[in-house]
Formats: sequence, structure tokens, C-alpha cells
Amino acid sequence: MLFKIKKYFNGLRLVFLRKLNNETLVMLEEYVDSHDEKGVGNILQRLYYGEANEDFTDILLYLLDEEWHYFEEDIIEILGLIKDPKSIDKLYCIAIDIPDYDDMRALAKKCIVALGRINTKESIDKLILLEKLDDEIIKDNAKAELDHLIYNN
Repeated sequence: MLFKIKKYFNGLRLVFLRKLNNETLVMLEEYVDSHDEKGVGNILQRLYYGEANEDFTDILLYLLDEEWHYFEEDIIEILGLIKDPKSIDKLYCIAIDIPDYDDMRALAKKCIVALGRINTKESIDKLILLEKLDDEIIKDNAKAELDHLIYNN
């Protein structure tokens, strides 16, 4: 009997979380449409602490192309948590397109970690490409991430 009760409540929990995710996605879309930085920031915080899933990948990838906000690093971290292979190409492009202000390669480092979290053949191939770049910081971080993947697999 206890098993049936647990199963029932787990089912309710999943329904509740799915509804909550749908509401969160609708709110994020509204905030993006209205360029509401504060609203986007609040939703990103919710995503970072547990609500992120593949449903959010497309809008997060879209946000990475927008210039009206300052959440690039947060979005990249969330994409790493989601682990959706759809984000691999965008993460790679961001890693190699180094902004003038990013002497320490913070965006590239976060992209490298996100690619490692996705951990598919395609993401590993992108890490290998990053390891071959002339940029020492990116090269070293890509190598470290590949070493980490090898050690943990």
C-alpha cells in the first residue's frame, strides 16, 4: 500500500512540476518579448536552482544572441545544467568568439564546462577543437575538461 501511495504522490509531483515549468516558460517568453531584464534575471535564477529542462533551450539560445541584457554567463551555465545537445554549436561559437573585454576567457571557460556536462560525441569533438586553438587559456581549459571527462567515464 505504501508503494502505491508514494507512486501516486510522485505522479502528482511530476504533474505539478510540468505545470510550473510551462508557467515559467510563458513568463520567460513574456519578459524576453518586453526586454524586461529584471524579470529575465528572476526566471534565470529559478532555472538555475532546479526548474531548467530542455523546454527552455530554444529561448535561452535566442537570448544569447540578444544584446539588451547581461546574462550571458548565467545562460551558459543553465545550458550546461540542461545538457541539451541542441546547444553544442552555440556554446562552441561563443567559446571561440572572444569579446574584447574578456581577458580571462570567462565566457569560453563556462562554455567549455557546459560542453563537458553535455558529454556527447559531438560536444567532446568541440572540446577537442577548442584544445587545438592558439589561445592558451582556452586550450588549457579544454584539455582539463577532456581530462576530467576521461577520468570520470
